[in-house]
Amino acid sequence: MKTAKWFPHLLLLMILALPTAAAGDITVLFPPDLTLARDGKMKIFAFRPVGGPASVTVNGEIKDPLKGNSLQSGQVDLNPGVNLLNVGGKRIRVYLDPKAGGDRVRVLPEGEESAIEFQAYRLHPALDDGCEGCHSVDGMKLKVKEQKEACYACHDNFEKDEGKKKYVHSPVAAGECTGCHDPHFAVRPKLQKLEKGCLECHDPQPETASVHLPVKERQCTGCHSPHASVVPRQLVRGGNDLCLGCHGKLHSHHPFGPGGKRQVVVRVPPDIPRNSAEFACQACHLPHQAPERRLLRKDQGELCRTCHPV
Repeated sequence: MKTAKWFPHLLLLMILALPTAAAGDITVLFPPDLTLARDGKMKIFAFRPVGGPASVTVNGEIKDPLKGNSLQSGQVDLNPGVNLLNVGGKRIRVYLDPKAGGDRVRVLPEGEESAIEFQAYRLHPALDDGCEGCHSVDGMKLKVKEQKEACYACHDNFEKDEGKKKYVHSPVAAGECTGCHDPHFAVRPKLQKLEKGCLECHDPQPETASVHLPVKERQCTGCHSPHASVVPRQLVRGGNDLCLGCHGKLHSHHPFGPGGKRQVVVRVPPDIPRNSAEFACQACHLPHQAPERRLLRKDQGELCRTCHPV
């Protein structure tokens, strides 16, 4: 009998103890936790399908709630040092240092036992115009527009210029801009979100005797356009002009060993790369890496005998 008597009260307590965040749950789009800020004014963007404007506090001080219905935004003033933001119940730590030299700082906040790293982010300017440019709200769901429609609405010059070129990067042709770019914020310039850059999709080659410096430093865009080009393989320039952009002068003559004598070219194999009537740099050098020093295609003696048979 005692169990039956207390059961309704127990059931009520169990119901009240259930999580209620789902009814007014909020997704903070920006800033993420542990953000490094250089500007004393921090923008906030969030999605909250129900529950009205989200409340905001900074270090316990009540600020104006976010504005908007489902897609909400606002701005708060920060204090130098660590700021504890509470946005609709979500706890976010932001460190303000206007003189921060890099994109990361490590600090030991009061009350913490170990240092914490804060990271600076680059924000997509489109967020200032509102989320509706890329999203629509369908009940409790935040829907994403077709990427070409959303991205080209602002980047229309890209569609007119890059999109008309003959050789287009396959993610661009497929309209998959977010394959390389984060639509909200990113650590890297131009909202690049891939830690390995091009190597996320393009497998690295095994180590060889010589590696072209841009390849070693992952500066692929020094030679290749990430979007589109009028030159095959999305090269930024064609022929020897590409190499001469960094290597100012061509060899005045082919190299030859001590005691060697100049020889005339008696045969040129048909597969030797050419730049119009001239030999292309790739006739002797590989663009990425090579089994021989100086990016030579093969052993120097063997390479010379390709055109200068003994």
